[in-house]
Amino acid sequence: MDRNKIICRCMNVSAGAIEDAFKAGATTFEAIQAKTKCSTGCGCCKIDVEKFIEELKK
Repeated sequence: MDRNKIICRCMNVSAGAIEDAFKAGATTFEAIQAKTKCSTGCGCCKIDVEKFIEELKK
């Protein structure tokens, strides 16, 4: 995925920020959310974030 793609529009969190948090040890949705603040606005991106985390685990 393009690292510059914005996954969470409310908090302006990119795929790269999520990937970096994942590589730093945040391997669950809750841990990624705590590090990046993604899905703390409207919450619409939760499914996209969860799917991306699953891709990163492969």
